Amino acid sequence: MKRILLISLILMWVSAGYANEEITVDLPGGATMEMVWIEPGTFLMGTTEKQEQLLRSMGMWGDWDEEREKPAHEVVISKGFYLGKFELIQEQWQSVMGTTPWSGKEQVQSGPNYPAVYISWEDMQTFIHRLNQAAGDSLYRLPTEAEWEYACRAGTATLWAFGDDEGESENYVWHRENSSGGIKEVGMNRPNPWGLYDMHGNVWEWCLDWSGRGGYPSDAQVDPIGNPERRRSRVIRGGSFFHSSRATRSAYRSSFSPEEMDCYFGARLLRVGPQITAVPPTENSSH
Repeated sequence: MKRILLISLILMWVSAGYANEEITVDLPGGATMEMVWIEPGTFLMGTTEKQEQLLRSMGMWGDWDEEREKPAHEVVISKGFYLGKFELIQEQWQSVMGTTPWSGKEQVQSGPNYPAVYISWEDMQTFIHRLNQAAGDSLYRLPTEAEWEYACRAGTATLWAFGDDEGESENYVWHRENSSGGIKEVGMNRPNPWGLYDMHGNVWEWCLDWSGRGGYPSDAQVDPIGNPERRRSRVIRGGSFFHSSRATRSAYRSSFSPEEMDCYFGARLLRVGPQITAVPPTENSSH
């Protein structure tokens, strides 16, 4: 019954015209942000046993880090949402916050279309509060880890959204081997199948969740949101220009203290989607 309801919800969103929609939202200070509609759906989160064996054959599996990606399990994302088409950029941060925390720092280029870096998870909460205050509603937040991976995979079940061939990363990912040691302007590489740029690499992206201890639960989950009992670090996803391509995989997980900031910490914003309510037909309605 739950699966039938989910399929009905997806069809309703598509018929309403929201599939693959892009919007541009106004930010305080005059900047704008492009966002892409992400439909609700079901996906396999984490790394499967078959993928683990493939990664071992590629020399890309570390038993301590990657064990956190297991077991692969079904996750339902029950509500659609808008997600930033690009990583949060310096122009947007400066427009809202009036600060430039990356200025004068090593490995950081300054410019309107470069990712905003040297921002902590807690800094992002201040940024989001200002957006919501200006909107008069709780529209914006960071994506959960599950929402992030769902959007990153974009309907794929491979190591990266572009496939299992690490060699293809040159067309999609800024990582340690091809970035020349610094961040790049957003949108310079190819997007994933849902039109999102730099989900793999360039800068790590903060997620909403507290980081749980160890791996995932094995049973199916609906809109999971990490482990609130372990309040030490926040989840961060996507890898960066400073790290190897291994760390940019769709399932790769990491976490840091919410106060920490560095040249490779950035973010991508989520905007809550419109609420659609199905109105049942009356007995006297015509067909």
